[in-house]
Amino acid sequence: MSEQSEATGKKKEADFENMDPVHVIRKGAIAASIWQRQSPSGFAYYDYSISRSSKSMSSDKTGYSKNYFETNQLDLIEVIQRASGWIVERRELEKKLAQNILAA
Repeated sequence: MSEQSEATGKKKEADFENMDPVHVIRKGAIAASIWQRQSPSGFAYYDYSISRSSKSMSSDKTGYSKNYFETNQLDLIEVIQRASGWIVERRELEKKLAQNILAA
């Protein structure tokens, strides 16, 4: 990869990281952040990332991890199901809105 394309790739990643999720679903320490994305060809879509929050007992600081304990299993399952369901509902709503606009 050239130096120029590496810099461009890092710029795109930095821009992407500064965006806020369109929706967040939480259950216990587990959260799904739902993102609206657009492919290079212009196709818009949603996806989600999962994280686990934690709080340091010694410093009282909150942190986030992409690693999970076996005790997170049920919360992970619920958050994933709810995030996937939200995306399906959003796509259906957007499809209906587009059909209404075309019909008008």
